[in-house]
Formats: sequence, structure tokens, C-alpha cells
Amino acid sequence: MPDTSAYLEYLRKVPIFKGLPAKELEFIARSVKERVYEPAAVIVKQGDPGVGFFMIMEGRVDVGHDGHKIREMGPGEFFGEMALMEERIRTATVTAKERTRCLQLVRWDFRALLKENPELAVRMLEVVVKRIREHPLSHDAD
Repeated sequence: MPDTSAYLEYLRKVPIFKGLPAKELEFIARSVKERVYEPAAVIVKQGDPGVGFFMIMEGRVDVGHDGHKIREMGPGEFFGEMALMEERIRTATVTAKERTRCLQLVRWDFRALLKENPELAVRMLEVVVKRIREHPLSHDAD
């Protein structure tokens, strides 16, 4: 059985989840899957459809665009959160730099969760609208 209480701590750091009450956040924590990537493994590839969100729990990754390294990410950082809302083409390739453990939430699991929990859907909509108002020109780094 996964340790959803540990997952909660990571999920609370994600802007689109930050404003959610504990009950709704617990639904999400029960839906994430833990994934482990060995060094040099491609986690997401530029040009592929984005199917979900990843939160780095342990390890480090390189983020690249058109073959150039853009940045490095580590524990507590995340990518792909807007892919939960809509299918988008990945604009970057993310590769494990060392053994990396991530939480993954795929769009179809997230959508099923929203259908089962209408209150969560309403809360997520409020959070997304607030984010758009606060950062109307920001772009997701999927």
C-alpha cells in the first residue's frame, strides 16, 4: 500500500493543488503512481503528447529543448501539471540524470477522479481560474 501521507506533502507544493482542502488532496494522493527511472531514461520526450503530471521525489533530471539543456530539476520540483487538464504536445524532453523516483498522475485517472468527486472538479476549476487570473501570460513547461 503506498504511503499517501508522504505523497500529500509533495502534492501540497504544486500550485494547482495548493488551495485544495485535505479531503480532495487525499483523493489525488490515492491516484498517483510511484515511478522509478534509471540514469539516462527519458521520462517525457519533446513532441510526444503530454499525458500527465510528474513530481520528483528523489533524484535529478535534465530538461532539454531541441537538444539543448535548459535546466536541471530535483526533489520537490514538478512538470506537466497542465497536461492533466488538456492534451498538449511536450515542449521539452526530461531525462533522468541519476536514479529518479517520481509521482505520476495521468490525465485519464485524474478525469475519472473528477467524475467520482464533483466537489474536487469544482475546486480544481476555481484553482485553475485563479492561476490564470494571477498569471494570464504564463505558459506551462510541458
